[in-house]
Order: sequence, then structure tokens, then C-alpha cells
Amino acid sequence: MFSYAVAKDEDNEKRYFVSNSPEEINTHCSENNLEIIGRPEYVEPGMVAHHFIWIGEDKRPPVLEISRPYKY
Repeated sequence: MFSYAVAKDEDNEKRYFVSNSPEEINTHCSENNLEIIGRPEYVEPGMVAHHFIWIGEDKRPPVLEISRPYKY
């Protein structure tokens, strides 16, 4: 299961994060002076693939990637 968070920086710019656990998100936000303003339970897969930043320790899971067609 993935954890999602919406955070804002000093300029009130929103940033979207996804990881395997909420602790990874908390650590990342505290290290980068970001304030968590929301933790959605469910996010559309297209939104996650395009807008959410993976901050987990491992590589971004293939489930969160959008396959792109090969140009022949």
C-alpha cells in the first residue's frame, strides 16, 4: 500500500509525494522544511504518475509508471 501527502514550501507552492510509508514522507518533509497539509487516502493513478514525486528508498515501482509506446 502506498502513502500519499500534499505539502507546501515557504512560497506556498504545493508539492505531491508518494512513498511506501508515511514515515518516509515525514522524514523528507522535515529535512526540506515542508509543511504537510493533507494526506489523501486515494489518488487517481494518472495523477500519481504525472504529478506525484516518489520519495521512497527504492526505485519508483512500475505500478506508478505510465508505459510509453515505442516509436518504430
